[in-house]
Amino acid sequence: MSRASATINGYKLAYRLEGNQRGPVVVLSHALATSMDIWGYQLPLLMRRFRVLLYDLRGHGGSESPGASYTLEELASDVAALLEHLEIPRAAFVGVSIGGMIGQIFALQFPDKLSSLVLCSTGSQTEQQGKNTLEDRINKVRSEGLQTQVQPTLARWFSPRFIEEAPHTMAWVSDLILSTSVEGYVGCCRAVQGLDITEALSAIQARTLLIPGEQDLGFPERISRAIQQRVAGSELVVLRDAAHLGNVERAHAFNEILAGFLNRTLT
Repeated sequence: MSRASATINGYKLAYRLEGNQRGPVVVLSHALATSMDIWGYQLPLLMRRFRVLLYDLRGHGGSESPGASYTLEELASDVAALLEHLEIPRAAFVGVSIGGMIGQIFALQFPDKLSSLVLCSTGSQTEQQGKNTLEDRINKVRSEGLQTQVQPTLARWFSPRFIEEAPHTMAWVSDLILSTSVEGYVGCCRAVQGLDITEALSAIQARTLLIPGEQDLGFPERISRAIQQRVAGSELVVLRDAAHLGNVERAHAFNEILAGFLNRTLT
């Protein structure tokens, strides 16, 4: 995968811009402790019709980490600044997990830059229990490294059946987790701790699709339903037989849902 980088908000941000040069732009925003590579299963379909912009979050993949405490507003402003750098006036935004949180903030802060929105396996508010859990992960990663997160993360992200059936995929995702910097992981955990936008969601104007995973224990369907109720005209399709990272576990089914929505809303 050919990568480029740009200085965005004072640090080096890694990105790729590929696909149909005449097509609408679609931004893909990845989950915590992965990188733009996690979208590899989506590219064959999306690149036929769209110009696809992938990027690495701060401290993930090839992007630098400016410190170890970020806000979701800062992470959304990274996307806005990258679009301006590339002279892209508007784009669709597809985000999974923290990427979906960034997408909601982006929709609220930069509505003129957004053509449509897809929120996958995500939420709009971090409760106190979630904040405490993230604090425990932060402390463990700081003291013992990302290795402590590999097995617990795989168990949250994928169904037991898929973990058993796909050992090589588990090894690949494990490598992505381990390639994340401690600062990037901690900084993005801090951003998720600050998530509290449920009451603001009614201001989102963009065409919106939610794709919760049927077996996602961390972000169950009801959380996506709560977002759907607040975003006028939004759609929701449950991804069957998938846990948190449905774009990997059920890639083909996910692609059909995603491409169908983007084809309807962008072309």
